[in-house]
Amino acid sequence: MTGQPATAAGAASVVAVLYAGDQPESYAPTVASLRRACPEATILAASASGNLGPLPSMGARPASAGSLPALVNLAWSATRSHVLAVGDTAVFPAGALGPALATLERWMHVATVSFLGNMAAFLSFPHRNQGVSHQIESLDEESITRLLRSTGPDLDPAPVPFAIGSAVLLSSYALSAVGPLAEDGPARALASLVDFSLRARARGFVDVVDPSTFCARPFDLAPVEDPWPSPPERGWLAARHPAFATLVDEESRSTTSALATVHRAARAKVLGLRVLVDGTCLGPKEMGTQVQTISLIGALARRPDVASVAVALATEVPRYAEAVLADPKVRARPVTGDDVSALGPADVGHRPFQPERPLHASWSAAAARTVVTLQDLIAYHGAAYHPSPAAWSASRDGLRRAVAEADGVVVISHDVAARVAQERLPVEAERTFVVQNGTDHLHGAEAAAVPVELLARGSAAGRFALVLGTNYSHKNRDLAVAAVAELRRRGLALGLVMAGAAVPFGSSRAAESVAAAADRDGDGVWSIPDVTSEERNWLLRHASVVLYPTSAEGFGLIPYEAARFGTPTVLVPFGPLAEVVGALPVAAADWSPGALADAAEALVADPALADAQVAAALSAGTDFTWDATAAKLVAVYRSLLAQPARGGREVPWH
Repeated sequence: MTGQPATAAGAASVVAVLYAGDQPESYAPTVASLRRACPEATILAASASGNLGPLPSMGARPASAGSLPALVNLAWSATRSHVLAVGDTAVFPAGALGPALATLERWMHVATVSFLGNMAAFLSFPHRNQGVSHQIESLDEESITRLLRSTGPDLDPAPVPFAIGSAVLLSSYALSAVGPLAEDGPARALASLVDFSLRARARGFVDVVDPSTFCARPFDLAPVEDPWPSPPERGWLAARHPAFATLVDEESRSTTSALATVHRAARAKVLGLRVLVDGTCLGPKEMGTQVQTISLIGALARRPDVASVAVALATEVPRYAEAVLADPKVRARPVTGDDVSALGPADVGHRPFQPERPLHASWSAAAARTVVTLQDLIAYHGAAYHPSPAAWSASRDGLRRAVAEADGVVVISHDVAARVAQERLPVEAERTFVVQNGTDHLHGAEAAAVPVELLARGSAAGRFALVLGTNYSHKNRDLAVAAVAELRRRGLALGLVMAGAAVPFGSSRAAESVAAAADRDGDGVWSIPDVTSEERNWLLRHASVVLYPTSAEGFGLIPYEAARFGTPTVLVPFGPLAEVVGALPVAAADWSPGALADAAEALVADPALADAQVAAALSAGTDFTWDATAAKLVAVYRSLLAQPARGGREVPWH
């Protein structure tokens, strides 16, 4: 590389310098950890008295210098290497200097690299501007650094106003342009390092923090000094750099700076994510949205890298959600008017169901980042699902604003992602994440009970086909009625049970009645309201076949739920169903009653083929578990924390 100092090439070209105080033995852990941090580095040590105690025997070479800045200048003039200035009794994790040295070789315009530490002013960790003991819970510099580096995504270096902390890596390239450190500054060497940073900034260099490394400053090795900067230090720096005070104050307060962003992301890596979930959909009925929300909460709570899951409820805890919401990591509380303020603070707030309205303002106050899930665009496309054209328009506008204002948008299939792009919804591809649902919330051995309403309405024992779900018109329940009528005309004695909630708008109620009236044996059709979990299990277990003639879905859980109980499903493999379920032995060619009847007849008539249909669905579902869904969502949460908030908005610091 042209113009590069002859001996400064490569990650090994670094000299570590430390200036020992009156008790040089307190620097023994510093020297020992430096050997692990960068075995190739030369270590120079000096002290005012010349007494270095055990340090030379540990590998530190004695040097003669009257201060740490003088020792830095001596080391650089002699070697032209990068210089690690250790201004205090720092303890380094193994491999500490690797990323920092790589940064200097990648970006020659970087003047210094600082590190996260427990006593490092605005780089103090896990709380900015607040020094703490070097032990964070049960973690030390080794385990903290391991978490920072092992839990994705990788955090790139972030600009800081100037070098800070117990140890600072100075670039040989910047030293060549800026010149040596000032040796006439205040007693503490940090002021000279800050001065060097600000002089380098004037020449176009930048200072960064390596957010993947934590360097500890143990209290037991040396007394904790007065907070930095002291009045003399502040005065000396302000006289030389009028912008110094502004930089200090702005960085200390900012919640949107690059440092604030990576600091928050780093803290979540080490201490675990705090997630706030919108659970206001958890009402008395357990339908697909409720299954998805509860399964997701449970999977997030199982993850060791999730510290807590707060859940906003609209009512008291429903029975089907009791077990999951009783988890020690879950805190579920009813909220009033969507105000989730009392459930913060959180790193990420997530509404995991259809966002027909933007998140309440309290979400941005309670959570650093917000996420909404788009399950589908069915109601967005269809006016029939709304009480009036004006309500449809308002719902469409609410969805558009919800995705525009959120930091991230999750879609539950690639098919939904394609529809979002087709509609030109106001969300960039970079903020859109495909995270498919899980399919393993049922196992087939769950408790079951005969539906009370089925018995009350006079259902006779016998074989039956099952349609499960609401009577939205896109579910095509009328086509299922006609398909079963066709099967009976072919001589197959098969009843039909349709179980699900009746919707107030956009239902297939009239079409179902017309289809049933055309069936000479129409009394073989039983339509019952939504069922309990146990009743649903009984229906799935005892049905001969499940008819799933839906023509609009975001994902589609029913084929997997049926397969868990050994029951095959008939469906048309369109869009998300083709994407997720894959190739089934039997599929309906289209939505005509005849095509649906052909597929159902093949499965009912041939048990081996039915078993193959079940096996294919179960096999496809192995890739779609709720634990996998939670893992992908955590990756989404972390990637959003590592990026600025939507529109550069101010975010809470907590």
